[in-house]
Amino acid sequence: MAVARAPQQGGVTAIHVWLIVFVALWLTSTVFLVIIYLDQEDKDSELDTAKSALAKVISSDGRTLPQFSEASPNAGKTMVDLIEAARGDTAELISGNRADNVATLRAELNSRLDKYKADSQIESKSDFEGVTLFAALDAMHNLFRAESEARDQAEKGIAQLTTDLAELRGAEERRKSDFEEAAGKLEGNVVKNSEERDEYRTERDEEIDAFDAQIEKIKDQCSSDIQKQRSETRECQAAYDELLARHQELQAKLGQSQITPIPQATARMGDGRILKASPGDPIVYIDLGRDDHLTLGLEFAVYDALTGIPEDGRPKARIEVVAIHQQSSECKIVSLMRDQMILTEDIIANPIYDRHQSLKFFVMGEFDINGDGRDDPNGQRDIKSLIEQWGGSTLSELSAKVDFVVLGGPPERPRRSQDVDPEDDPKYQAAAKAYAAYEAQLAKVDVLAVPRLSQKEFLNFLGYTQSSTETAASIQAMTGQ
Repeated sequence: MAVARAPQQGGVTAIHVWLIVFVALWLTSTVFLVIIYLDQEDKDSELDTAKSALAKVISSDGRTLPQFSEASPNAGKTMVDLIEAARGDTAELISGNRADNVATLRAELNSRLDKYKADSQIESKSDFEGVTLFAALDAMHNLFRAESEARDQAEKGIAQLTTDLAELRGAEERRKSDFEEAAGKLEGNVVKNSEERDEYRTERDEEIDAFDAQIEKIKDQCSSDIQKQRSETRECQAAYDELLARHQELQAKLGQSQITPIPQATARMGDGRILKASPGDPIVYIDLGRDDHLTLGLEFAVYDALTGIPEDGRPKARIEVVAIHQQSSECKIVSLMRDQMILTEDIIANPIYDRHQSLKFFVMGEFDINGDGRDDPNGQRDIKSLIEQWGGSTLSELSAKVDFVVLGGPPERPRRSQDVDPEDDPKYQAAAKAYAAYEAQLAKVDVLAVPRLSQKEFLNFLGYTQSSTETAASIQAMTGQ
């Protein structure tokens, strides 16, 4: 039996060889792994750098843009190129210049919007306040449509006005023709009326001249009597002045014992006569003229020559001076009582008028001119205005120089309130003071023996016999109040 031979000590065996090969391969793989690891580190760094650069260029949302999918580096179409091309197209569409950037386009848009807002012809400026280009275009389009519609309406209006103007011109031509025809007819009537008027004026002037001659003759005949009367008047005036001074000295002592004059003695003296009056003629002539200081608009009451002036002064007519001659005047009839007529030689009178002097009046009390049962707030003012309108004068204080007192009614009697002490009631105190002042003035009128006229008598002497409402309207129209 064979026995295996023991290996030789110290020789290189196959195990040693494989072990060496294994170690060599391990070292080689380790070196390669180190090299690969180091290269992977560089690749990862480059990848991170590329990702960072890509994030600066486009976000994850930007990758959904059509330019991202259309970009083809191999074909020379990057996404930036596509976006720049789109920007250029947009700029060219807006301004016509592909080189304009967004800032330039925004500045140009704002400049134009500011220009539109500054235009005074544009009313709705808010339409161009911070809007986009399309909104501005829409606003301009709306303005254009509105202006276009307004122009169409204006053109229609002009056409209608042109038609209306043509119709008006035609109507005006017809009216002109009718007017010329009527004017031709009226011209003949005017000539005829002018001839009749001249004939009437000639006859009237002849009659007036005859009246003036007659009055002049009467004036000459009465001249000596007038001179004598004036002399007697001066003597009487001197005696009157002496008596007046004595009267003023003794009036406080005489009091109520002084003799009262005949009622309205002065007022019932006539101022003139009717020279000529024809039944149905609205014009009469009186024997007062320029020499007697007449004024146009002065009115006289007319009284019957036989019965004279009654105590209440109620006349049968009222006349107004409309034309003044040297010794006569032409008057129109203002009012005439029923069944009455003005006759030659009738008496005329006005208590305010005096041919020799301006009469002095004192007006006191309350007046109800319009007859409504209440005192007129301006009653005294209207009476005073009427007196001054016709040449009289009004005095603010009652004295012996007063010719007439126009006496109104007393103020309302003061009424005491049962709940208020009279000393603490200002209305009662004012009413009591006014009533006491009226009573004191009335007593002074009696002491001075000045002729007095009530409201009714005063208005009757002036010829106001119509209703109270008509009287008030006439007085207000005359005095301008």
